[in-house]
Amino acid sequence: MINFGVRGHDVTFDGTPEGLARAIAATGAHNVQFALNALFPDLPAGEKEINPGMGMYFRRVLGERGVRIAVLSCYINMIHPDPSVREPLLRRFEAYLRHARHFGAPVVASETGSVLETLGVYTEANFTEGAYQDALGVIRRLVAAGERYGTIVGIEPGRNHPIHDLATVRRLIADVDSPWMGIVLDPSVLIDGVTYGSQIDLIDEAFATFGEHIVAMHLKDFRPVPGRLELDMCDIGDGVMRVGDALHIVERYRPYLPVMTEETKGDAIAAAIRRYGDA
Repeated sequence: MINFGVRGHDVTFDGTPEGLARAIAATGAHNVQFALNALFPDLPAGEKEINPGMGMYFRRVLGERGVRIAVLSCYINMIHPDPSVREPLLRRFEAYLRHARHFGAPVVASETGSVLETLGVYTEANFTEGAYQDALGVIRRLVAAGERYGTIVGIEPGRNHPIHDLATVRRLIADVDSPWMGIVLDPSVLIDGVTYGSQIDLIDEAFATFGEHIVAMHLKDFRPVPGRLELDMCDIGDGVMRVGDALHIVERYRPYLPVMTEETKGDAIAAAIRRYGDA
């Protein structure tokens, strides 16, 4: 059995916490990757606003429908080039680590950001030794906070980040050397329109070499775009992702690991969970 979850803001709901809980439960999922700013954009939830009561409220409302927060999202540019911008971002992440237990979340997650102010703009400067060392220093700081508060820091590698492939993940794990850092594995952001054919080899290598550090996996499907490196994301089961093979690897190495559907929307979420839940 696959321990399916959803990225909360992929679910169609009425904008209320109660409606979100109902909508997630209706998909057949029991876990959620929970991004406060994406789900409830009008709710103040920064460093100074997040609090134990907020966590207990969402934990209760979701729990009444059998849904747990597997990952609390706090995606930031942790190596923002402007120190006056970076420091508040890091303090917000640390506040999420401090309060995660009230949400019932074992993990607070982020990507590793960019040397540029604007995320998503490709630059090879993210692949330099200097960018790696900067990210390493920040992650060590966050992991130290996570250890104090009893919360795992989930790091999501990505193609255009300092932690951008399996080799840099392995290096990061060795350099941080702490059980309070985990990896949120999203295979689709480690491949492109040329390398997508090696997707299952990549997943198997990741679980074989650092599987004990993987705390969640994102599951996305995609189609290659002729003449482009970018992949066209689509609902799970409609693309070329070998979903069943990927899930068998998860079961073999990390039974009951939370597997979060991502970029699959609306009714297609429930269809995917029904189709692959016994993969």
